[in-house]
Amino acid sequence: MYTMAYDIEIGGWHIGMLDSVEVHRSVELLADTATITLPGAQYNVALDVEDKLHRGDKVIIRFGYKEEGLKEEFTGWLQQISTDGGNIKLTCEDDLYTFRKELKNEVLKKVSLADLLKKVVQGIGKNYSIQCSYSWTYAKFVIHNATGYDVLKKVQEECGADIYLSNGVLHVHPPGEVVGVNRFYNFALNVEAVNLTYRQAADRKVRVVVKALLPDGTVKEVEVGVTGGEKVEIKCPTSDAASMKLRGELEVKRRSFDGYDGSITTWLIPECVPGDMAWLYDADYPRKDGCYFVRAVTTTFSRDGGKRKIELGFRLS
Repeated sequence: MYTMAYDIEIGGWHIGMLDSVEVHRSVELLADTATITLPGAQYNVALDVEDKLHRGDKVIIRFGYKEEGLKEEFTGWLQQISTDGGNIKLTCEDDLYTFRKELKNEVLKKVSLADLLKKVVQGIGKNYSIQCSYSWTYAKFVIHNATGYDVLKKVQEECGADIYLSNGVLHVHPPGEVVGVNRFYNFALNVEAVNLTYRQAADRKVRVVVKALLPDGTVKEVEVGVTGGEKVEIKCPTSDAASMKLRGELEVKRRSFDGYDGSITTWLIPECVPGDMAWLYDADYPRKDGCYFVRAVTTTFSRDGGKRKIELGFRLS
């Protein structure tokens, strides 16, 4: 029998009473988020946290089983305090919060993505190092009334990259290029619930149209995939044919494969974060066994226990 426990620190204060906490992490979203829900009152006396906690306070969330030791599930910054609805909700954001600073308006010409990222990091006053797998150059990149977060969001929208901060390093990689730990899930042992549909690649036909804006204002298009299926249009920051084709092939890979769509719900053990590999094993249907890129994990902790909802991305093997 495991004993649930937590340790949540905000701005030097430790939370004594807790209704629930939810941590959402995804490779498809720039920032990981956490929502801490506190009771609105203690012994019929309303709690007043707004004179103690403030926007921008450092947040560290640990929880788990005493027998296994508490795990750090989230570290970041307090973004918002809400006291509506009879309880207190604290909305937090990971270190991408530090990119929500205004940058100097500027028009950059013939700037490489690596140099653009360096300029953003310098613009927010940080010294994060950068690991970037892309090497294209923007003919022109306009920064106008934008934060560092806005620039990263634009880059992600245009190239579909996994963008995240880890140990002081800003990572920008194609989806699935950098994978984490291998997690094993047996439907009969360590999976509480499944919400999965097994589909064949033939049922996931997709035609990707990649578009790039040329200097003269016209749009160049490259099509990848098969006809007769879903048509998807995406932007590409560079207009050379090889890069556009690669961007389209990546999108086809993400959308068309033999395997599961959906999610599984597990307990807190084993740990799992986006970017990990989830091996699924089903003794009743071994032909469906496979390894999937984990695209998102939502972890909840409350008096009802601790659970992880693991959302699957494309199949790795």
